[in-house]
Amino acid sequence: MRKHASRKVVTLSMYRILLVDDEKMELEMLAHYIRWEDMGIRVAGTAKNGREALQRMEELRPDIILTDVRMPIMDGLEFSRRAKQIDRNVQIAFLSGHDEFQYIKAALSVEAIGYLLKPLDMEELHNLMVRVKQKCEEISISSQTSGVLKETYLRELFLENNPKIRSQWIEKLQLLPSPIPASGFFQILYITADSFSGPGIEAVMPIRQFVQTEMPCAFLCQIKEGTFAILYNRKLDASSLELTEMAEQLLRHASDSSSPLSIGISNVGMGIESLYDLCAAAKQANASKFYFGLGTCIMADETIVPVYEEVNPEPAITSICYAIAHLQEPTAIAEIQSFFATMRNSRIDQDLVGSTSLRLVTAIEQHFANIIGGGSVHSMYVDDWKRIARYATIYEIEAHITDVCLSILALMKDKDKDKNLHIVHQITNLIDRSFSMPLTIEDIAKNVYLSPNYVRTLFKDKMGETILEYLTRMRIQHAAELLKDKSKKIHEISAAVGYENVSYFCSVFQKFKGTTPNEYRKKLL
Repeated sequence: MRKHASRKVVTLSMYRILLVDDEKMELEMLAHYIRWEDMGIRVAGTAKNGREALQRMEELRPDIILTDVRMPIMDGLEFSRRAKQIDRNVQIAFLSGHDEFQYIKAALSVEAIGYLLKPLDMEELHNLMVRVKQKCEEISISSQTSGVLKETYLRELFLENNPKIRSQWIEKLQLLPSPIPASGFFQILYITADSFSGPGIEAVMPIRQFVQTEMPCAFLCQIKEGTFAILYNRKLDASSLELTEMAEQLLRHASDSSSPLSIGISNVGMGIESLYDLCAAAKQANASKFYFGLGTCIMADETIVPVYEEVNPEPAITSICYAIAHLQEPTAIAEIQSFFATMRNSRIDQDLVGSTSLRLVTAIEQHFANIIGGGSVHSMYVDDWKRIARYATIYEIEAHITDVCLSILALMKDKDKDKNLHIVHQITNLIDRSFSMPLTIEDIAKNVYLSPNYVRTLFKDKMGETILEYLTRMRIQHAAELLKDKSKKIHEISAAVGYENVSYFCSVFQKFKGTTPNEYRKKLL
């Protein structure tokens, strides 16, 4: 049984924080060098791993926990799950390194109120603590009326995995002055207020107002900030479209909010024991907004089951970089759209879409690092990583990557005013037309009437890669396309892309693609 009775209600502005990190120096810095008191927060204690932090929670009863994600013995994610079992109201924020994309995705699923990147940015820390304190204040002053108790018990019922504990919450619900009908027919709406900047408190009022005025047979339960479940006690003879129409009306009612709503609708269930499964089904339907887009209403039987299949972004990277390098904006946009349409139509899992998209955009930025500026590439990566982790739909990720590519194209167009860039275009056009023939730097230099050394330097400066690297990439890219035709022999393909020596061709192909031509062909078949 969870212990809530011994929790001390904070009536002053000073809240208690527990700091958790396995790095001793990091922990000392967090505890002693941050001016917590200026933020209205007192350090209650520290712990060096999740297991120790759980032990200290019983003793310290913190209002806030700031924990590292990756730690030995018990990591931050497992610790946060157990901490929420001890105290559902404790506010948890995560610390994370830049290379932990999958950890951050998981962190967002365990009711974390936010996360911070290492090294800490004091302004970001302060802004997060303002939000955390506001949440603590809401919890500390909330009155335990019958309606609040019903909402609390329902939330626990919806979130509890253990059937035995769920039955205890059902018993509590039945003891309230206005209990939920034990044998009624129910449906659940699972609602998320989705916004990149974070769902604001303004999303709550339109939903509560709508339920009070338009859904007298319903009860609203706030699962967490920006997430709600509406329990609808429906009549047996009601139209199957009745709740869908109400959900669409709610979307219109809340359309002025800065956080667009997305709604998942369960099928009909009978009895209070069905509520947990109905909420899970509605939540899963809501998650399909990743493919349908924000502001959508999705029925349980429309739920998309994600496909866990790795996606190779290399062909798209090559095509997009080529289009950008040649200032072909429509082609670049079309390649991005095609890449995301393939993932969307294949129903690729959201985490895989996120990690693949991060690989795609990072490779593009690195390819044009000389155009962007070396120092800016790292900051762009951090921004890409944070944004992709928080986007709710594949459309938002696609739009972000399109914006990045258009920004690089704008820089390229500015560079195009450089009198030497047209020479580079001549060289790339020559290679694109003649890569199947023997080509030397001397041959290329003669075509543009410059010395070989000057051509080498100019091309590297403008394109970020050597002429040989560009030539080889074009040959291997074309060879990969030819391998799709199983009637063509490896030696024929080798000759067609300018390699007389088949063994050398196979060696170069494996270096670029990580596999031999034959193995690559087998994967295609």
